[in-house]
Amino acid sequence: MDLELIFSPDDACFRGHFPDNPVVPGSLIMALCLDGIGSRTPRKLRVRHFSFVRFAPPGAYTLTIAEDGPAWRCTLRQGPDIYARGRIEPCA
Repeated sequence: MDLELIFSPDDACFRGHFPDNPVVPGSLIMALCLDGIGSRTPRKLRVRHFSFVRFAPPGAYTLTIAEDGPAWRCTLRQGPDIYARGRIEPCA
C-alpha cells in the first residue's frame, strides 16, 4: 500500500517542532504507519524497529507499507530518497 502524504509548512505538526527549521516529527511518521496497518488488521501492534535516515522537511512524500510475513515494512520516501523506515509486528 502506498500513501501519498503532503506536509504543508503551515501544518500544526510543525508548531514547536523546530520552528526555524521545521521537520516532520518521527512520532507522527510512526503513528501514520500504525494507523495504516491498524485499518487492515484487528490485532494489537508494536514497533519492532524504526530508523530515521534524515530529517523530513515540509513537502510531498510516499509512505509505503508492505507485508513482510507476519509483519509490515514501512518506508517514507521522497523520490529515491529514504527519510524513515521500520518494521511493525503484531503483538505476541
